[in-house]
Amino acid sequence: MVQFKASHAFNLLERNHLAFQLTPISVRELLFITDLPCDVYGLENDTFKIVLKRRSYINKEVIKGLIQKGQHELYLAHSERESLIQYQQDNLRKVTRSLSVGDPLEKGKKVLNLLTINMEYLYRDPTNDETLSLQYQSAKNLSSFLAANIDLHEPLYKSYIQMKHHFVFSQPLLSSIFLLGVLKMSHLFNAKDVENLFITSYFKDIGMSAIPTEKYDQIELDDEEKKLLSRHASHSVNILQGRLTLGPQYLTIIENHHSFSLLAKELDYFSKSSKQGEVVAGFETILVCVMDVIAAMISGRPFRPASNLFDALELVKILMSEQYPQEFKIIVTYFKNFFFRK
Repeated sequence: MVQFKASHAFNLLERNHLAFQLTPISVRELLFITDLPCDVYGLENDTFKIVLKRRSYINKEVIKGLIQKGQHELYLAHSERESLIQYQQDNLRKVTRSLSVGDPLEKGKKVLNLLTINMEYLYRDPTNDETLSLQYQSAKNLSSFLAANIDLHEPLYKSYIQMKHHFVFSQPLLSSIFLLGVLKMSHLFNAKDVENLFITSYFKDIGMSAIPTEKYDQIELDDEEKKLLSRHASHSVNILQGRLTLGPQYLTIIENHHSFSLLAKELDYFSKSSKQGEVVAGFETILVCVMDVIAAMISGRPFRPASNLFDALELVKILMSEQYPQEFKIIVTYFKNFFFRK
């Protein structure tokens, strides 16, 4: 009995000691790693243990095995956190530079997931110029790839949503993929316009980094968090201005991408933060907004189930069909082809 108590106390001390030296990571951060740069820890019987050793080769089966064993919470040493970030950022650079080589569908899947992993790094440190520059250049390359491979949008979407990335990081990408598809179908925009609007859509919500990601899993935010969220569009502009080569018209779209949305009924603090007469509701702004609305509504959240596409399009109809009836028909046709083609 005394020996058991001593052993338990030792394990508790060891766990507490390691807890001060470890930092949590998402299991998705282990995707596409062929030479693990650091040891990865998990919790077994209330004790931290190495579940993946440095230099391990990791594939889908390894990750699936961790999940099946209940290893949803993984940890790295604080001192080695940067090594994993650098590894995945190098991965992203290599993939986006070689998108035209190999199986385009597999390359597309890989770059979508690596972009999302790096988006999490960017949200944790939005003032990091290197991380922002990498995300920007990779998103530009992805835009060109998606524009040249319209037929891959549906399988890429289906594969991507199965990964169940946190919605804060996946939402900008999903809405931007939809946006690019509609822009291409409309034949109203040249290639440079399509690229700039894709980038605008993709980075429009970076101001949400002002609030810790885990807070977005709650049904309710406190008053201060609501104020921060209501200002996220302006905060996005402050983060991006002078750091990305986006013209002022695109920063204006970012600043106003929620100002006139009926989504304000769900988030009433948006409408309170907008001043009458300051809203710029051009077609490009509306298009960025409605793609965001559709992507958000048809994706589930921890605090609500996903809506169906019909309900999302009904809301978009209210938002834009009176002013832009032909463009609304293009959106309906695009999503009909996207989700219901044989």
